[in-house]
Formats: sequence, C-alpha cells, structure tokens
Amino acid sequence: MMPIDLRDDRTFQYVTIAGAAVLAIALGTLRFCGGVSMPPKPAAPHVDRAGASDVLASADATPRVYQSYLAHDAEVAGVKTPSIDEMGRRLVSRLDESRHPLSPGDAPIEVAGLRLSVLVEKDDLVLVIENPGEVDLAYSIVTKPSYGNSLCAQRRVRPFNAMVVGHESAEKRVECAYRDGLVLAVERVETVALNPLESSYVSRVSPTAVGIETRLAQGHQPRLPVGVDICNLSMSQTIRSSLENGVIGWRDLVDFYARHRCESYGFPEGYRAFSKDAERPLPVVSSGG
Repeated sequence: MMPIDLRDDRTFQYVTIAGAAVLAIALGTLRFCGGVSMPPKPAAPHVDRAGASDVLASADATPRVYQSYLAHDAEVAGVKTPSIDEMGRRLVSRLDESRHPLSPGDAPIEVAGLRLSVLVEKDDLVLVIENPGEVDLAYSIVTKPSYGNSLCAQRRVRPFNAMVVGHESAEKRVECAYRDGLVLAVERVETVALNPLESSYVSRVSPTAVGIETRLAQGHQPRLPVGVDICNLSMSQTIRSSLENGVIGWRDLVDFYARHRCESYGFPEGYRAFSKDAERPLPVVSSGG
C-alpha cells in the first residue's frame, strides 16, 4: 500500500473533507441516537409560608423590633421618637354621656375637652369639633338628628379626620342635609389624649374598626405623610360581638391602636385600656403570636 503524501494539496483536501464527514456523523449519532446522561433536575425548594409568617410575628413581638418601628414611624411622621416607657403610660380619657341638643346659632358647648357647635354650610348641617387644648385628642361623638336619619343619607360627605382632632385645631363633620327646625342631639362624647406618634397611629385606623357607625365614619381622610395610608382593618366577629355586648369599648380599641402600628399588630381579644402606667409590656400581642 502506497503511503499518502500529505504534502500534495489535493490529497490534503481529501483527507480534511473525510475527517469533517466522520466528525459530522459522530455528532449526529450523539444528537439523535443518544447523548450524555445528565443528573436529574433537583426539586424546587419548599417555602413554608406559614412558618415564615410565624417568624415575622415572633419578631414583631420583641421590644427591639417594636422600638425600631417607633423610630421609623416617628421619623416618617416628623415627630419626636417616644420611648417604650412613654408609649406605655396610661392615656387620659374623658367621657360625657349627657344629652346636649344643638341647633345652628346656639352657643358652643364644652364637652370632654372639646368645643362643639353646629352650623349650616351649603344646605348641610355640620358639626364643628374644636380642640382648644394643648394635646391631640382621639374622639368619639355619638349624635342623633331630630328628623331621623333619612335626611342624613342626602348629605354631602366631605373629607375630615374622623378619629383625631389636633390640638388647637378643628374638624368639620357633615351630619345631615339641613331642614328648618333640625336639631342635632349630642348623646355621648368620649376622648383620649395622645402624644404626636399616638395621634399619627390612631389617625391611620379606619373608624369602623373601633366601632364608629358608618354614617359618622364616612369621609375619614386624615392628613398623612406621603406614602402612608389608612390601614385596611377588618373586625373579627368575636371582637364585634364583644363591642356590641359592652365587653370592650371604643376606648379599649383606641388605647391599643395608639400604642401599636396598625399594619403590624392586630387587636388581641383580651386587651383592655391601660388603667396605670406600664400595666403590660409592649408590644401587646395575642397568645397566638
């Protein structure tokens, strides 16, 4: 057999083409007739969402995390950061359950730290809620119009803070469409004094979440920092029943939300307003976490 002379250009070209053909056949065999075996794909990692929620809830229950929330929320609200001891003080409250009829033009009445009067604006009867004091007040004012609630459904709902009236300021709550002779009876007034961060916390709570009736809660639009919203809170049936039966009251709910940011803490069923300073360690969480 004669040796192949690779120095000949034509012979070298034939050898190159033949080698390429063999390589192509080998690659085709690997592609269509089998391939390199690969290890099985590992299973997707399992995320225990319930466990993650428990971890977050447990972290929220610690004083260190609670204090960090106070610092962050105070900075956002532009107020001084209170200490845990300051947030644990007893909140001063006032209650007046006397009936006070008010008509447009009547002199203002002083009730539970508030000055109340009524006026007519754009055919609506408006309750003017003034706070002449030096601290913000959470408030609950129960009223009843002399003509029933049919006129109230026809009123214009205007924005106001239905939860807190700032110190030396006022809120206007539209009660009903006005008709000559309409009298507004103020039947119950309750207030709770708040520090600036507590005031911010309570303002973010939906009024219906603390038992304020829908007619008096509509229009709740407090002035909040950019990026801060009202919490979407729902009241459990157990808490609703306790509120209706007088087991807990408006003051208990407000006392809790004054001390706790509403997006991180839910109202524990056994919570009651503090009767003395540092009555319970903060934060107060339910036994379930």
